[in-house]
Amino acid sequence: MAEIRFQILGAADGTPNLDTLSGSGLAFYGSSAGSSVQIGAYQDNTYVANSDGSIYKDATNNVKYVASTHPSGMTVTSEAGGSDLTIGLSGVKTYQSTLGIEFGHSTNVNVQNAQLRIYDRTNINYPASGVLCKVAEIINHNGGSYASQGSLGVTSNAVGSGDCFWWGEPWPTQYSTKNYFTNSSGEVFVNGSSAVSNVNGDSRLSAAAVAGSYATVGGTGIVVPLSNSPGSGQKQLQPSEIAGATGGGTTPGMMWPKWTQYVDSAEQSNMFERSDISFGDGSAAANIGKTYGGTGVDTHHTWAVALSSSPLSIGSKEQFGLYVSLEYL
Repeated sequence: MAEIRFQILGAADGTPNLDTLSGSGLAFYGSSAGSSVQIGAYQDNTYVANSDGSIYKDATNNVKYVASTHPSGMTVTSEAGGSDLTIGLSGVKTYQSTLGIEFGHSTNVNVQNAQLRIYDRTNINYPASGVLCKVAEIINHNGGSYASQGSLGVTSNAVGSGDCFWWGEPWPTQYSTKNYFTNSSGEVFVNGSSAVSNVNGDSRLSAAAVAGSYATVGGTGIVVPLSNSPGSGQKQLQPSEIAGATGGGTTPGMMWPKWTQYVDSAEQSNMFERSDISFGDGSAAANIGKTYGGTGVDTHHTWAVALSSSPLSIGSKEQFGLYVSLEYL
């Protein structure tokens, strides 16, 4: 039997702190648990809660989108019960992610074409109502060190292999060769660039006429791709299998960072402020296959994602859900 479970992460070995949300969801709060997030601001706390956020428990890691920075991909990351760090997405460790997603099966399987959607809890093709949401896949166990990522980056000890830009924010043309990712099934996932005014492109958001409402994951405009076959606890994506993960260099391994598909090869060393970070063009025929993720079979496959949200109006946002689909064989 196959099932998908949503989990709270927090242990460095990948073991979930909470194995399943058990029908509950996540709530995004302001300066304290239960408090509102101001319009135009992003959350400072994330908890497991009921549908309207009035009852909450079990804090999870808070990964907050830092708006109006360039390059994009900046976050304030707060470990549950820990301290804040201002880093690039690539410096967020897997266990510091907002949410774990685990697919389980009774036999060993490969997983491909995994997709994450933000929707209105009625139709997966309809965007959430009254809220912006940024999403990023986190793959970072113990990568090579770097000084910073972007003008606000401070100390982090790793360059991860997941996303380095948020899906749902404008990707900077200064650093990106293209504003899309292609997975192993040939599905193309598009995100708006800093050169366009409508980041999402879904016609329902265009019709909403709310300032800033386009900069979000959701509907048919932006769907987030997740990596192939990460394995239980992401063991198929461990550093020993990732090119350059043990201290730099570009020796091909089982996978290249996901972001090499969309970060210009000429800008990779500038993006991460490391002269030895240059994987080349991940879109080239010889290299693109290295960006898809793991290749091994397992009974369980685990993804880690960062989520950040901001309200467009006053009140609880109950037409706001997360949906994951995948293929297994």
